[in-house]
Amino acid sequence: MQSLKAFKIWLSMQCQILGNVGAAMLVKSMPDSPLILAKWPNADIDVALLRDVIAPVLEKKRLHLQVVGENDYLLGQPLLVEEQLWGVLVLRVALPDKKALPGLLHSLKPGQFWLQFMVQSLASDLSSGQKQDVSASDPAPPVSPPSVPTSDLPLVSLKETINGSLLQLTASLLKENSLQETTITLVNLLAGLLQATRVSIGLLDSNGKRLQLDAVSFSANFDKRTQAMQLITEAMAETVEQGVRIDCVVLNPDQVESTDTSTLLIKQAHQQLLHTQQLQAVSSFLLRKGDKILGALTIELDRRTTLDSDQEWLVQQATHYAAAIILLRQQAVAGLWQGLKQRAAARLQRWLGEESWHGKLIAAGVMILLVVLFVPVNYQLSADASLQTTEKYLVVSPQDAYLGTIAARPGDQVKKGTVLAQLNDEDLRLERRKVASQAQQYRQAYDSALANSNRVEAAIANAQLDQASIQLQLLDQQLTRTQLLAPSDGIVVSDDISQTRGAPVKQGDVLFEIAASQNYLVQLFVDERDIALVKPGQDGELKLNSLPAEVFNTRVKLITPISEVREGRNYFRVELELAENLQRTELLRPGMTGTGKVNIGSRAVGWIWFHELWHWLRLSVW
Repeated sequence: MQSLKAFKIWLSMQCQILGNVGAAMLVKSMPDSPLILAKWPNADIDVALLRDVIAPVLEKKRLHLQVVGENDYLLGQPLLVEEQLWGVLVLRVALPDKKALPGLLHSLKPGQFWLQFMVQSLASDLSSGQKQDVSASDPAPPVSPPSVPTSDLPLVSLKETINGSLLQLTASLLKENSLQETTITLVNLLAGLLQATRVSIGLLDSNGKRLQLDAVSFSANFDKRTQAMQLITEAMAETVEQGVRIDCVVLNPDQVESTDTSTLLIKQAHQQLLHTQQLQAVSSFLLRKGDKILGALTIELDRRTTLDSDQEWLVQQATHYAAAIILLRQQAVAGLWQGLKQRAAARLQRWLGEESWHGKLIAAGVMILLVVLFVPVNYQLSADASLQTTEKYLVVSPQDAYLGTIAARPGDQVKKGTVLAQLNDEDLRLERRKVASQAQQYRQAYDSALANSNRVEAAIANAQLDQASIQLQLLDQQLTRTQLLAPSDGIVVSDDISQTRGAPVKQGDVLFEIAASQNYLVQLFVDERDIALVKPGQDGELKLNSLPAEVFNTRVKLITPISEVREGRNYFRVELELAENLQRTELLRPGMTGTGKVNIGSRAVGWIWFHELWHWLRLSVW
């Protein structure tokens, strides 16, 4: 019977929670003789061994502990309500020592609250139990026990009993190791607490679209293809689709269905289940965690037409706690990838739902962006540029000397043959005067020797005269080279030496650099990751920092193998030539810097934006 089945479920759950129970028996205290309500693990346990504990507990109304063997004890726990003895719980337990007894009794306390709630719910059905006399060695013939008097009913707070039941239910669910075991325990406990004909639970799949029947009370194996199971599944789906609780009851001929908002609900599946299974009432509750619906719980009743307010509150609280536990189990089974997928789907639903206008704007923007990514446009490779001349002349010191006058400064436009600087020639002029005087002496000696017909002296004087003449020519050349002349038309691009007048210089020191002002060359510094895109002959543009309003047309002339490191990255030099009509412009100066662009060709916008990232990923992953 449903009442005895509830006590059996209670006793079974207590033994499973304790874990070290070998046998157990729940006995109800009656005026004439005790009544055995439930046994565990089966009906063939040794009642004769357990019956010796009942009498001392009923007599003394206190805990009784009896040693059976090593680490084997018989425990009799009185069940008191308002200092009234209601019954006895007899356990055969394995304890390492008596010090473990307080912990065992503490674990039994929540179960007593659950039992009190069950007794209050089953007070009207207790008379259908079977009475057995524990004083006899053989079970007595079944007789109908007397009804439970009002004094035997629990007088504790109903809220405390319900809270105790919820605590026991939550502990039982958390103890299970899998999602299936959790749902089976949930429906079995609720069926026992509510005295329901059947309690079933269905869960939505990971996508939240398909509902599957997961567990049915007191049915370890059930066929989902049967008519009853299909009707239950349809009733659950009906509740989930409407997102509210649905109650369906059998109305008497003189009753009129309420005109509240519940009549607006679709109850076709519930009514079909109600009439097909010959029930009195069918109620479906949602399993909800926040805004997310996990499934539904369907309760079938065949003796009463509705759940009372306390039972409804119990079911609502139970589904609330159970939904959180079930969600944790589902997330643990789904794994990391499935969890991330579900979170992403929930986030997208929140942002892109039907009522989210900003989500629609974002979606429209994303679609436009995706379209734009494939639009082909002209891609220009941008890089730093420097303006250089194709010809450059160096003016060096022809000899060791001192700087005299400086006639040219950096940036001056000079013509070919223009005096740039004058070296100090005083020493050379003094040396020339000395050599000229010696040459004059040698000439006079030569003339005197010829006059005296002294050929030997004439030959010596002639040789000395030739040597002096050569020295004079050398000094004249050195004096001529003291004037530094511009070798070509151009611009002085060297450092300013006008402030170093009188400074000594050595032969070969560079004093001036003259850059030709007619032919210019652009040096472009291209990153080595983009150098493969540049080809000779490609067109480009140049904009200089000093001339931001001017854009100069260029063309790739040469890709040099010369590279240099800039800011930790490697760059290659690419030479660009300016258009012919810009070669002689007076606006340009060697050394100007700016930005150059080379037309690579047509590329998609997405490639332009992300090709550098793609190249980096390919190199990093390789």
